Amino acid sequence: MASPTLNRRDVLAGGGAFVLAFWVPPRAAQAQTASAQGAAWYTDPAVAEINAWIVVEPDDTVIIRIAQTELGQGVWTSNAMMVCEELQCDWQKVRPIYASANRDAREMAPAWTLDVPGNGATDPNGGGEPTFGNRAREGGFGIPDSLYRRMRTNAASSVKDGRYYLQLAGAEARERLMLAAANLWAVPVDELTVKDSVITHARSARTTTYGKVAALASRTPHPNPEAIALKPPEQWTLMGTEQKNLDIPMKVTGETKYGIDVRLPGMKWAAVKTCPVYGGDVKSYDFEAIRGMPGVRSVHQFPIPDPKLTRGRVFSGGVAVVADAWYQAKTALDALPIEWTVPPERAAFNTANMRAALLAALDEPGRVRVNQGDVDAAFARADPLRVVEATYYTPYLPRARMEPGNATVLVTDDRVDIWIGDQSPQETRFSAAQITGVPEHNVYLHMCHLGGGFGRNGNGPQAEQALMIANANRGTPIHLLWTREEDFVGTTYRAMGMARLKAVLDADGWPLALEVRTSMQQDGFGPDASFDVASRYYVPSYRFSNHTTNFHVPVGTRRGVGQAAHEFYRESFIDELAHAAGKDPYRYRRELIARTDLPFKADMLTALDMAAEMSGWGTPLPKGTARAIALEERGAETGNSATISAMVHTVSVGRDGRVKLERVDVAHESGFGLVNPLSVKKQIEGQITWFYNDAMHQACNIEQGRIVENNFDTFSLSRIDEDPPVINIQFFPTAHWLVGMGHDRGTSVQAALASAIFQITGKRFRDLPLRQHDLRWS
Repeated sequence: MASPTLNRRDVLAGGGAFVLAFWVPPRAAQAQTASAQGAAWYTDPAVAEINAWIVVEPDDTVIIRIAQTELGQGVWTSNAMMVCEELQCDWQKVRPIYASANRDAREMAPAWTLDVPGNGATDPNGGGEPTFGNRAREGGFGIPDSLYRRMRTNAASSVKDGRYYLQLAGAEARERLMLAAANLWAVPVDELTVKDSVITHARSARTTTYGKVAALASRTPHPNPEAIALKPPEQWTLMGTEQKNLDIPMKVTGETKYGIDVRLPGMKWAAVKTCPVYGGDVKSYDFEAIRGMPGVRSVHQFPIPDPKLTRGRVFSGGVAVVADAWYQAKTALDALPIEWTVPPERAAFNTANMRAALLAALDEPGRVRVNQGDVDAAFARADPLRVVEATYYTPYLPRARMEPGNATVLVTDDRVDIWIGDQSPQETRFSAAQITGVPEHNVYLHMCHLGGGFGRNGNGPQAEQALMIANANRGTPIHLLWTREEDFVGTTYRAMGMARLKAVLDADGWPLALEVRTSMQQDGFGPDASFDVASRYYVPSYRFSNHTTNFHVPVGTRRGVGQAAHEFYRESFIDELAHAAGKDPYRYRRELIARTDLPFKADMLTALDMAAEMSGWGTPLPKGTARAIALEERGAETGNSATISAMVHTVSVGRDGRVKLERVDVAHESGFGLVNPLSVKKQIEGQITWFYNDAMHQACNIEQGRIVENNFDTFSLSRIDEDPPVINIQFFPTAHWLVGMGHDRGTSVQAALASAIFQITGKRFRDLPLRQHDLRWS
């Protein structure tokens, strides 16, 4: 080394180094199989299970089967905690693995899991929590009332929709283990107690462990499982405590096997290139030009398939090259002459004309979702000087995950095996059956952790593509791996959108009427996302309408649906109204909420007050620094379940325009109780960073119908010199269940940054990302 003081930080910050290393594994290791160390997928137990979720081994190890996908959100830990809260096992001996999507297709759910909260079930708080109940999944895939119910990981629902029956699974297993011990000792079961996997009969001073009676318990059905009651939150002993994520140790050591790590004997690799314009197809390709290249085996074309076969997730035709190694496949694919057929109307799309279409849509009749009071009369008699109007814009946003799309598939005449990280295994199982003709009960998904997903379609259509290729090469395992560019265009985007908000204020600065118009493309989730400003902030006359356009870029969920964009519109406009009224934005929000009759009004006021106090709201700040406050909530108008928080963001802007998020103070409700508060804190911190990037950096543009920013060299993200903010989080109790924590937290950073920039520079920006604007001031 040229300098003995060179360290890793120097290299990351711009120092230079060249390191070359290689390792040749032993021959036995080169033929790695599906049972590799670090694999997380389902395996049959060596001993009889207690129920479909729980296996107790003789050494008291408790295996918990997890039906949702771990992609960094902590679901392996939270779901295991929900089971173990009732099971009363030794938490230090818990080992999660994935549940079997194949078994889910073959078996029905136990009758005792089908009684759902809200219909007279044994939910300790009387139900009222939204749940899919006995609908196994949305969309009609698979068998209703299948074993593991809902295996999809989306909508922040892993805890919300799984809590009841996961606790019930733990309680049913506990009662059977105790019943087995009671039968063994010939004593009444109500004389037994259990803690940390130890069953005690105090009267005779006898003890045993779960591991010792598990085999007997597996043969001891409970006489009346429907009568088993669950513990209310005030009796929780594990849930509500901070627990480190169970999946972290193996990730830190590198033992965890992601889908990208799977290796099978005889496996071939596939690289994929689809038409860069969504909806395009392959016109021709010249295989002869690459046939002689090293390792090349074949070329496979897949057209735009029937959406019914692939869940509508394959958006363009494409070509795959199959080779002995992935680099060989990619190199050959790059050299393969391909001619695309692109519908001219799709190639004509670009960001400018799409924005123009969104803006024009705002002037067209839309779908009126809320119309209260008399908005038109209020504007007709309004003083023009008291009318405030603003138009906001949010761009297309990708998921930009760390692990590019991949899947390994082996198809034979009577079986399909898939190794994948997948947010929707039941749907992938359905796709496999439709593409290959092999029945679902012969489709096996070997679930891997997912290196980022961020939406129901986050895993993309790589499974369908790999299935098509493997189906044409039966008997040969195919490992499909997307390039980064393919990962950017192979899935859906959060829709670009615009909103126009217009309000008239009374003489004291309070809104008399408000009209909100939002426009997004017709086939997306965005237009149907709730944005009912009047239900959060009091306005006597209010109208909200959706206006749609037709674009070719497929859109879907991406760390939420439309709420992230809608809260940017809403909270930005409330700041503008407060400024026009000459009022403090915290006090302005507080008064407008206090005037409502919302069922969770008190909780929203508590959140605002707590966040303001935590941040030192109103105390002096250095020049070039400002605070901005915002409300975040989901479901606050329903009176059923909600997730409510408020955040104060402290922001500095240098005279050169450099923006720094200095500090975030978060007041967040806990509902009846948080399953794992540590995981919730991580979710909040991660989403603040996520939506900071949305606000400052991230955007994908369209030129000639194509995504322009399709790799990290062109797609802007935070860099190492952008120090993360100090994040302070405090929880306060509320008397309802939470909607969820998996997305739509931290969205307020978008409006807060724009508000703080305005306070410091005097410049009001309503288009994201903010990096595109001149933020300098003097």
